[in-house]
Amino acid sequence: MRNINQNEGQPIHRLIAILDDAKKGYLNAAEKIKDEVLSLLFENFAYQKSRYSNELRQLVNRFNFSSSIDQFTLSLLYRTWMDLKATFKFEKKEKIIQACIKGEETALENYTAAISQIQNNYEVKMVLEQQVNGIRTVLNTIKEYTGKTGM
Repeated sequence: MRNINQNEGQPIHRLIAILDDAKKGYLNAAEKIKDEVLSLLFENFAYQKSRYSNELRQLVNRFNFSSSIDQFTLSLLYRTWMDLKATFKFEKKEKIIQACIKGEETALENYTAAISQIQNNYEVKMVLEQQVNGIRTVLNTIKEYTGKTGM
């Protein structure tokens, strides 16, 4: 079995951190938002992020590579999480939704970068591309729902 080189492993570890962060964000949003439909959607999105993170962890284990996330990335994720927590504190539906949209758009950017860095591993690229499709669906679902509710 081929090991993934350091350049291919680093973006996958970043995606895992982003997915774990998104899961926490969606669970917090589901708790705080006063819209039952959105709350259920957010819980489902949190489950999806958890599933994606687990899929990527399985790939990391299967291809036997280790890589740590740099401090800059961790601090950036922490700041993003703290910003989201502040948004949820005020419980403004529009702000929560905008934070979720921004989070999904940022995730898509990171996935695009990761896919471009994976050179010769079709299996990893395929998993990432499937997850990108799911993230796009989440983003479109949020936008559609908010369009229907007049936000």
